[in-house]
Amino acid sequence: MSVRSAKRGDEEAIAHIGRESFTWAFGQLFPADVLTRYLDATYSAGKILLSISKPNNVYFVSEAEDRIVGFLKLKRSCRHFLIRDSRQLQVQKIYVLPNAANMGIGSSLMRLGEESVRALAPISAWLMVYEGNHRVCLLYTSLMAR
Repeated sequence: MSVRSAKRGDEEAIAHIGRESFTWAFGQLFPADVLTRYLDATYSAGKILLSISKPNNVYFVSEAEDRIVGFLKLKRSCRHFLIRDSRQLQVQKIYVLPNAANMGIGSSLMRLGEESVRALAPISAWLMVYEGNHRVCLLYTSLMAR
């Protein structure tokens, strides 16, 4: 497994991972038509390519067996209204293909995210997690405990 910065050409894989992971984690919360509209609007290759090209976004991908199986998106200068610090960074997405879960991919991406956060030197870094996403809550809790 390797982790690298995302580049042009990765957008199809990132969009696929976003669609699959979001559906796996949250699909049961939405009517099918609402879910489809959201996925089409949020995880198209064009939208991902545009997002990768924005200087405020930092993307990393994890590859295993010559295919992208996960991604991390950091958003520089993203303010949360409850945090008073002016320099903030959001850990916006860590997604791994459901069939690649429990292989350490999310942990590897999170470690790289921690290194990137230090390098970008915000005063505060934050992320939001849906409390019903127990698998991800356990991942973040275990990473914070070390």
